[in-house]
Amino acid sequence: MNEFDFDIPIVINARVEQFVECFQTTFRERFVTWLARSQKYVPLMKNLFRDHGLPEDLVYIAFIESGFDPYAYSRSKASGPWQFIYRTGRKYGLKVNWWVDERRDPEKSTHAAAKYLKDLYERFECWYLAAAGYNAGEYKIINAMKRYRTVDFWKLAEYRYLKRETKNYVPQMIAAVLIAKDPERYGFTDVEYEKPLRYEKVRVPELTGLSLVAKACEASIEEIKDLNPELQRGVTPPNEDGYEIKIPLEKKDLFLKNFEALQSVEKFQFKTHSVKAGETLTGIARQYRVDLEPLLELNHLKRTSRVSKGMTLLVPLSKDEEIRPRVAKKNGRRKDQALTTPPKIFKKASVT
Repeated sequence: MNEFDFDIPIVINARVEQFVECFQTTFRERFVTWLARSQKYVPLMKNLFRDHGLPEDLVYIAFIESGFDPYAYSRSKASGPWQFIYRTGRKYGLKVNWWVDERRDPEKSTHAAAKYLKDLYERFECWYLAAAGYNAGEYKIINAMKRYRTVDFWKLAEYRYLKRETKNYVPQMIAAVLIAKDPERYGFTDVEYEKPLRYEKVRVPELTGLSLVAKACEASIEEIKDLNPELQRGVTPPNEDGYEIKIPLEKKDLFLKNFEALQSVEKFQFKTHSVKAGETLTGIARQYRVDLEPLLELNHLKRTSRVSKGMTLLVPLSKDEEIRPRVAKKNGRRKDQALTTPPKIFKKASVT
């Protein structure tokens, strides 16, 4: 092995060899899937890590965290390729709400992971301890170091204090780096790699549907969703005009041309409704005179789903008619009060 092929320390011991063999045999099928997917994201992630002054080989931590899956979600509610929990994600600038989960965004979450790893390295001055801290939390590693009076990860792993997951984390990372950088050497010769992620960005108005973006790009809705996994509701978030969205590479001019033309025929199709105490999905659908099924589909709900006070729902609106929701009766008669016409949101997109 040429040490200059790696930019993080590589120790090959019995634990590392155990996981190399495990990835080659027991978990081979899963590892092939991860390898195939890795090539979609590794070039982007390496560039971002390089920009942050970090060793590029650290991107293979995402191998162990999620298999490079933007939609990975753990039992501890960690999300995205870098498996941020809500609190840590927010600390490093990732927005998570009903509309977006930026932990799923490969670019934004990689920036956050780079910042976190950089902070961990500044604390521990050792990439193995930094990686262990990424898994267990820095204070767990600090307490282990104090308890056993050592800064050697391999010695810490001999004691019971750290969980098995953390003890395995560093040797798994090293095994993943070894295989990913030379897969043929380890018998992975049948991998059908995904194409590297390539895109450009445009800014669009609030609540712009991904279906409209797809039409403007003359691309499939699946391709646009794949480029923007952080968008949880199929639309850009409200109250955020000029939201930056990703589109296929070399589609910018086509998008701008078509988007401007489409805005004259595509009208605002959604309204937000904040659920009040005692309201039901059926009642909300009746209030806005819409069928229940599209309301459920738009919000990824089932007929048996319950809504709670303060929840925000998207309500599908007619393209051509003003919606006049039913209101309570007054003096024995039901009065209709016109819903304020939603503002026209499909303004001209700007480019970044």
